[in-house]
Amino acid sequence: MTASPRHPILVCHVAVADLWAGAEVQLKSLLSELIRMPEIDLSVVLFNGGRLEKELSHYGVPVQIFPEKDWSSIRIGTALWRYFDKKRFDIVHTHKYKDTILAAPAAHWSGVPHVVRTVHGLTEPFSGVNAWKMAFYESVERRVHQRYVQTLLAVSSEIERRLHQTGAADVACIRNGIELNAMPSRSIRSAKRKAFGVTDDVCLIGSVGRLTPVKGFPHLIKAVQILAEQGLCVKLWLVGDGTLNEELRRLAHDSGVAERVVMLGHREDTYELLQAMDMFVLPSLHEGIPMALLEAMEMGLPVIATRVGGIPEVIEDHVNGILVEPGDSCGLALMCRRLMHDAELSERLGQAARARVEEKFSSETMAAEVANVYRRLVGYAHGQVERCDHQNIETGIVVR
Repeated sequence: MTASPRHPILVCHVAVADLWAGAEVQLKSLLSELIRMPEIDLSVVLFNGGRLEKELSHYGVPVQIFPEKDWSSIRIGTALWRYFDKKRFDIVHTHKYKDTILAAPAAHWSGVPHVVRTVHGLTEPFSGVNAWKMAFYESVERRVHQRYVQTLLAVSSEIERRLHQTGAADVACIRNGIELNAMPSRSIRSAKRKAFGVTDDVCLIGSVGRLTPVKGFPHLIKAVQILAEQGLCVKLWLVGDGTLNEELRRLAHDSGVAERVVMLGHREDTYELLQAMDMFVLPSLHEGIPMALLEAMEMGLPVIATRVGGIPEVIEDHVNGILVEPGDSCGLALMCRRLMHDAELSERLGQAARARVEEKFSSETMAAEVANVYRRLVGYAHGQVERCDHQNIETGIVVR
């Protein structure tokens, strides 16, 4: 007797998507894999258009925009409630505090049986008014978690432990993963370096991330200063934008390395820029599982990173990368110098880094684990499925 077909699991991801950073890259990687699974029917609501919307549309993921720049939080929450009520989702999956605070109650009120929240990282340190605001938002989100969120997904073991300490019952650790690419092209590397005037005798150190205090970039600039004072031919590329942009430029100038530190800002060609680098350094003061680190390792670059957050879950010191203590500019400089003078070590670490990502941190593995969480929540068994067509929602909601 043939088993009757089942409807797929209806899942709606909700994300602010106000920038293109680690959480957004991770979400793109996740959904690019989930969209291929016939037992999962995906929809996405974003509060901002832009890079993530374009990336998801490329993979055929249906995206709705509830524009926060034009709509109040009340309007967004009401629109979410109506959308969830119409679509009758099995699961709503959120990613940051704002989308969680708005979407989780709306899901509950519209009868969505399960809400999942991925915690991509711990709260960054703030001061003054911003610190007070974040404390308030965290307090509100904790209440939302307690009342409306059934499952929390942590991207590192450290975050998982922290969530358990808050009393959360259902917590799973699913580490970030990235899409695996072919090995870097030497022609691309050569062309990119030439375009920026980087000659073969220059050791090009690179880092990618938001220019915010938690990323620790002042310590990396100080490390470049130390290397320059030792007479080494080095340059640093910082790829990314943020609140510390001008402060970091001033620091480079005041440290006498303005010509060695190149602030590239936000770039769409990060993959090509990574290919041009000789080593990747991440001086963060805290992290979850940084996507930029995984991308550099997948590229086969030797990496130096700080021993914080989930980074030691990715890097085994002197096996597939090098770990230093946070805030240690001298330690960063020492390890950079060591890699510059030991080509065999650099090659070995780079190869081991790529192997580590291929084995443990692929987007395919990450998506399979998330899909298993969905199946567990709805009591879903493998079998035939019927795919439901998505319908447009009422006039007044931006559809792209």
